[in-house]
Amino acid sequence: MKKLILISALAATFCTVAETNCDTPAVVLENCAIQQTLPGSKATGAFLNIKKADDSDLALVSATAPTVTDHVEIHEMTLSDGKMKMSQISSYPLKKGDNIFKKGGYHIMLMDMKKELKIGEQHKLTLNFSDGSSATCTADVKSVEALTPKAMKSMHHGAMHQHSDGDKHEMKMEK
Repeated sequence: MKKLILISALAATFCTVAETNCDTPAVVLENCAIQQTLPGSKATGAFLNIKKADDSDLALVSATAPTVTDHVEIHEMTLSDGKMKMSQISSYPLKKGDNIFKKGGYHIMLMDMKKELKIGEQHKLTLNFSDGSSATCTADVKSVEALTPKAMKSMHHGAMHQHSDGDKHEMKMEK
């Protein structure tokens, strides 16, 4: 009986600390962050690590951030002919272990923002999965510099970065 109580207490603590819905104990959200909005911008990205404990079939199918926007999409970045292209995807199949969503790769796109996001704010980000479960984290708003991977910091504007909706931005890839 004592073991059962201890296991239940540990499980409850795990769900509280990870801010994860207990329906999905195999998924833990880590390092949740949203990039500050830049002046005049109505969109930004959310980045995190989705840690999956098993080999079960599970996919990220949507996300919500109600204090920030009603329009959230899952995006991927691909390099084609020297151009970076951002495209919406309908789902992201999760593999066992780390599933890292970062600038320059897979990420959560927050569009049609309700307000400008400032460094230091916190907002809830909820991820919804193919089995009907969800997990929520508190995302810290961080600067562009804090969220830019080291490899991307050496990029200079010059080559083309194109969104799937036709919006284009210049950037140059350098090694």
